[in-house]
Amino acid sequence: MLCQLEGIHKTIFMRYLILLMLLLFQIVSLGQVQQLTPGMQFVLNGDQQMKALNWNQAYLEYSTAISVDPNSAEAFYKRSIALTKLARFAEAIEDQNKAQQLKPGISNLYDARAQLKLLVEDIPGAIEDFTKAIESDPTEPELYNQLAHAHMANGEFALAVEDYNKMIQLEPNDTLAYIFRALAYINLKDITAAQKDLDKAFSLNSNNSVAYEVLGLELIELEKYSKAIDAFDKAIKINPQFALAYFNRGVAKKLSGNSAEALIDFNKAIELDQNFSTAYFNRALAYKKLGNLEKSLADYDKALNIDKDYSEALFFRGLTKKMLGDYNGAVQDYTKSIDLNPNDPEAYNNRANIRMLFGDYVSAIEDYNKAIGLKEDYGIALFNRGVAKIMSLKQGYACDDFKLSANTGYEPALKAIKDFCFQR
Repeated sequence: MLCQLEGIHKTIFMRYLILLMLLLFQIVSLGQVQQLTPGMQFVLNGDQQMKALNWNQAYLEYSTAISVDPNSAEAFYKRSIALTKLARFAEAIEDQNKAQQLKPGISNLYDARAQLKLLVEDIPGAIEDFTKAIESDPTEPELYNQLAHAHMANGEFALAVEDYNKMIQLEPNDTLAYIFRALAYINLKDITAAQKDLDKAFSLNSNNSVAYEVLGLELIELEKYSKAIDAFDKAIKINPQFALAYFNRGVAKKLSGNSAEALIDFNKAIELDQNFSTAYFNRALAYKKLGNLEKSLADYDKALNIDKDYSEALFFRGLTKKMLGDYNGAVQDYTKSIDLNPNDPEAYNNRANIRMLFGDYVSAIEDYNKAIGLKEDYGIALFNRGVAKIMSLKQGYACDDFKLSANTGYEPALKAIKDFCFQR
């Protein structure tokens, strides 16, 4: 748990991507209608309801079409779009699967199912379907764009760059392709290439809020927080409803040491998007910095109500519970955090510290062992394990840990060596 301001680049990308998927999910015909069958009439009725934004009525029309003609790939496909608009993603994927069975090898079907898989965060499945869609239609630029999005969401930034390259070859004036390739370059620490792409994006559209948003992220990466704030200001001026811009401006303010102003931006981001779990998480950190542990705890709770598997929120909620004296609750949170992220040495160290308070030195030493196994030069964990050994009457073995801790530069270990190891 080395970084408290978690998920900045992934946050902007995934939240923007999910909103984009929901907004742009649209009906594409699977082929020309040769004759108007009874089932197809209900499909056309459903299309009219979709145009009128009556998602539920459209769903009912497509369902009727399926009951009349259970072999209509078109009806299953279009009902999946209606289900997507209704946020019934699992059912939508089932309909997409059925459409695929009835009419295999259609690029549009692979594309639509891949977008659904992105919405439910089945990233490998989305990558597989986008790849199949490209095999069916290798000259469609948007498919490379979507595949790049999936690779970005999967943390495969070099592959995303390759996809955006192909997209740009086919659509050299697509502003968003340059913006998101810049974001991929930022994650690859290639700031020069990122800036080149942003310059191109601004030349194509000097009034693009997302471009300023990504520029702000680039400047955060360069630790130029004041300039990053200026970039986010411009994004917000263009789009005052841009929750991510408020959030990341808050991040820049917090990194520059201004938690009070960061809090205002996190509040605004949450006002605009009440399911923004990372905004609640970062607001909790700001409250903690300002000494308001109760409000900090409440925000960790809200973040976890939205995303129960948010390991960072569990970790820091555990830390806050310990500070508030809820040691049992802290152990529970650290344990859940470890279950989700078993390679986090700090979680083991912190859980061990609480077990020390309970006098459970054996379990504490086991946790310190795991922490040190994950990070050999973890000076504080080596020191703490030495203390645990003294408390469990293994003073001789403790000196080895104090010496190893001192070798990492952890100063309290030097005093412990003088106090406990002078005879060795």
